Amino acid sequence: MVKSKRIPIKSAKDIAQKYDKDQVIIISWDRKTGTTWVTTHGKTIEDCNMAAEGGNKLKREFLKWPEELCNEKPKRKK
Repeated sequence: MVKSKRIPIKSAKDIAQKYDKDQVIIISWDRKTGTTWVTTHGKTIEDCNMAAEGGNKLKREFLKWPEELCNEKPKRKK
């Protein structure tokens, strides 16, 4: 079985720092496995919350993921 590698939050954080952004939302797709990932990062707790909400909205409305997968909270808050 081929396993898809997720994009870690650290990679989103690196993009935010390199390009001086407050929030980053990455949508990725792996053709081999058909797996879609959404990775988010925010500079502050408020930015984390907003990025997570944006990621959830993209999963729900654009990617049509099941609702139970569209309620992620920022890892910093868990």
